Amino acid sequence: MSDYVSASAIKDLLTECPICTEHFDEVRRIPRRMPCCVQSICQACLETYSEGLPTLSCPMCRHQHNLPGGVKSLPKEPIILRILDHLKIVKGLHLPCTDCPDGNPAMSRCDDCGVFLCQECLNAHKRVKSMRDHQTVSFDDMRERPVESFRRLHKCTQHHQPLQFYCHTCDQVVCVSCTVVEHDKGSGHNVVSVENAHESKAAENEDVLQRLDEKGIALEKAAEDLQKKCDSIKSSRSTAKDDINKAFTNLMEALQQRKTIMLSEVDRRSDEALKPAEEALDSTVTLLTNVKSSTEYTRQMRGKADKIEDLQVMGSSAASLNSILAETPKDDGFDRIGISFVSACFKKITSLMQIAGIVRVVSFAKRPDNVPLNKIYNSITLDQGTLEQAAAAEYMNLEPVGGSGMYYADLEWDSSTASAQLTVSGSVVTNKMPVHPPPASSCRLQSNRRVLASTPLVVGKGQRIMCAMRVTFSVITLEEKDKFIFEAAFTHSPIESTKIQRVGLSVRISTCSNHDE
Repeated sequence: MSDYVSASAIKDLLTECPICTEHFDEVRRIPRRMPCCVQSICQACLETYSEGLPTLSCPMCRHQHNLPGGVKSLPKEPIILRILDHLKIVKGLHLPCTDCPDGNPAMSRCDDCGVFLCQECLNAHKRVKSMRDHQTVSFDDMRERPVESFRRLHKCTQHHQPLQFYCHTCDQVVCVSCTVVEHDKGSGHNVVSVENAHESKAAENEDVLQRLDEKGIALEKAAEDLQKKCDSIKSSRSTAKDDINKAFTNLMEALQQRKTIMLSEVDRRSDEALKPAEEALDSTVTLLTNVKSSTEYTRQMRGKADKIEDLQVMGSSAASLNSILAETPKDDGFDRIGISFVSACFKKITSLMQIAGIVRVVSFAKRPDNVPLNKIYNSITLDQGTLEQAAAAEYMNLEPVGGSGMYYADLEWDSSTASAQLTVSGSVVTNKMPVHPPPASSCRLQSNRRVLASTPLVVGKGQRIMCAMRVTFSVITLEEKDKFIFEAAFTHSPIESTKIQRVGLSVRISTCSNHDE
């Protein structure tokens, strides 16, 4: 019969390496506790990751460790090794006698000495006068016991006496001889009983775990929001590509080269826009995974540990847990961002061939602290490439008005930014729901009945530009107070807001309570 327990039999008992998913053993896959993320990883995996070097990047959280003594300098996880022994007993597998030089199969265990005994060594054990009162338990009886009852005798490695005290000053479990020598109260050491120390440490550890639970919930929400942002950017990329294909379908073969450039630009810009969100998502998911695994692992370890082991677990993991608690995921730095294609300047496509179309990044900044959550208010940023290309397009698109030194600009509208309540067709904007719902896009304004011009209006030094706009409207229901109906605004920086613009140049149309229209 094999000396190993199958992985499926112990999957839920902390005895499976999280990297290779193989079960731990005491020969090759010895569980080694990582000091960074409160996890145990088998020695074989750690040796593979370290490649024989004195440095190791943790496979779980990527923390860098300097290990002059190699992987074997990391502490073994005694709780897991104890559980493995218990499982071997439960499964009836071979356990060698601790005292027997011949390695005969053990049949029982001494709870006082913490050793496994074959039948011959058990008889000898009982004949020793100092051991006659020891409690020995047969493997048959132990199979009926839970793993928590499978205890070890914890002794001081220096004085070989039972560990009964805890030194808060040194954060170490000690024996009675230690309290007289190295951990003397007269030397300023704060020494208490194991029971008192366990009670206080358990309360501290539970508080940290509770806060980690709360942080896990917040990280889950952050990861969900970031995933939505990533999906939205990808969706806007798809929408922008569809717009490009639709616009260029009507052009002649001469436009094919430009079409290829635009599609490539969409990919480049969308990848640049997607990168910070994906990095923030990866950082958040990594931290969330670390929080969950550390919290779950610590709770499981503590659930299987006695008080001594629990104190050791809490002592060794306190710094790591607090470090994880203090860690924050990477911020993506924006609220919404999307990619759009603007079908601008197509009326003069012959002269504008080299600059036809614009792939731009429309980034919506996060809400200012002084704006209520129920109000839409975002500053909108257009990337520098958009402005430079818009300036070149505007220069070719301006028409002089007589000899007045004034130029006329023909405005077009960006349908990808239009809110869902508008129908946009070229230079015409209709205040009604479109027949077919517009495609989802993170470039789209969420304020009711809003749309951006297709290109920024770049006014050169000494230029005067005139724009013509025709507005037709009818009032359905008059109200006692003036009701805002329409606004055209020119601002230095666009803002998505439900409020009337207070900066730049704007024209507003409102109803009058003293007139019928």
